[in-house]
Amino acid sequence: MSYDHLKTTLQGYNWDDGFDIPQTILDDPVCDLALALEIFYLADGYSYLAAAATGSGNWQTFINRLYNEIVNGKYSKTDRHFAIPLNRVAKYKFRKMGVSEIFLTDL
Repeated sequence: MSYDHLKTTLQGYNWDDGFDIPQTILDDPVCDLALALEIFYLADGYSYLAAAATGSGNWQTFINRLYNEIVNGKYSKTDRHFAIPLNRVAKYKFRKMGVSEIFLTDL
């Protein structure tokens, strides 16, 4: 799929339908770091980083895998941009908690 098609699919996705479509997007070779981070935050990555996660087993499995793939460099950084959806206070809090900069720095 093209990058634009992946983005369009993600933007129209209903997260109540599970994680199959987001996982398909993440598994596509065109998926880059910007798109992976967008999916992370759309999947409630904030709660995961805050260690306040109370989601279902499927969510926990999905978000753990995505977190590890991002940290381990599975997704390449390209010229595409993503603004981390956190304010300065949240970024400060997460830095104090030792959260990796990859989740706190705009691309």
